[in-house]
Amino acid sequence: MENKDIITTLPELPGIRFRHFEGERDYPAMVELWSAMCAAGFGEGAYTVEDMRIDYRHLSNCDPFRDLLIAEQGGEVIAYARAFWEQVGSQKVFYQLINRLPGKTSLSVSEALLGWLEARQKEIALEMTDSGAHIFAQSCDQSDRERCAMLENAGYSAVRWFFSMSRDLEQIPDVDLPEGLEIRPALPGEYHRVWERGNEAFSEHWGYIEPREEDYQNWKEGRWFQPMLWQVAWDGGEPVGQVNNFIDMLENEKTGKLRGYTEGISVLKPYRGKGLARALIARSLRMLRAMNLQEAALTVDAGNASGALKLYENMGYRTYRTMVEWHKAMSAM
Repeated sequence: MENKDIITTLPELPGIRFRHFEGERDYPAMVELWSAMCAAGFGEGAYTVEDMRIDYRHLSNCDPFRDLLIAEQGGEVIAYARAFWEQVGSQKVFYQLINRLPGKTSLSVSEALLGWLEARQKEIALEMTDSGAHIFAQSCDQSDRERCAMLENAGYSAVRWFFSMSRDLEQIPDVDLPEGLEIRPALPGEYHRVWERGNEAFSEHWGYIEPREEDYQNWKEGRWFQPMLWQVAWDGGEPVGQVNNFIDMLENEKTGKLRGYTEGISVLKPYRGKGLARALIARSLRMLRAMNLQEAALTVDAGNASGALKLYENMGYRTYRTMVEWHKAMSAM
């Protein structure tokens, strides 16, 4: 069945027009919609047309002209949905993105988009020859009660929680670097190796996706790639631990905050349990304070098996936002 036939099966909703993605001309409205979601507390961060242009240039397992559906009302974009998939371990996870304009998008529109996503992703799955499990997956802010209820009513189950955490930059603990290691900046010729070692450190984590070169290029082209702020620990010429700090000045301008992010915290397995992550975080916090920022933030998988949540709490971070990942077996359709 062609993608266009799926649209014809969507319910007829008064005043609503569903259509496919029309390229870069849709970026401004899609970005404006995301900003409205953030203003309503259902998202976070600054996102620009150029950010979207970079992301869409490096999409994997997604053709936006077939896998993205837009809902309009009175010529205004009020919601859009995008489908893509990833190989996660032995199963294929079919991720779903639904962004909608708060206060203007009815539940019936969100339900129609969810139905389209499932139908489109089932179509994609039928073209695959492997016999592994196929899972629908979608994430949303826990405070978005309408969307959480919609997913639960559609047969999805909450399987994982992710916390956004922050702390002020006062009373930063003193933590010594483990003996034999040094902290120094990564040189441009070392950026890729730092990225590779970071992925290696995350390879045992829940939901790990084998990285692609396209992922590196996407990261490197984005505003959040700020290697001059990284804290990287080296054992000789090998990066063994890191914090990929960055500052989103556009977000700070929008929110009135002075925040830096201590993200990408990772330590290779042989170097864990020695206080290296604590030392790198403490050094990152001091650097952000020296730049006259007022707070640091990060995101953590609440079920992280390496004890990351406890580490961050011990370092003074506290949860201020929760995201939930929902799953549904494709066979349950």
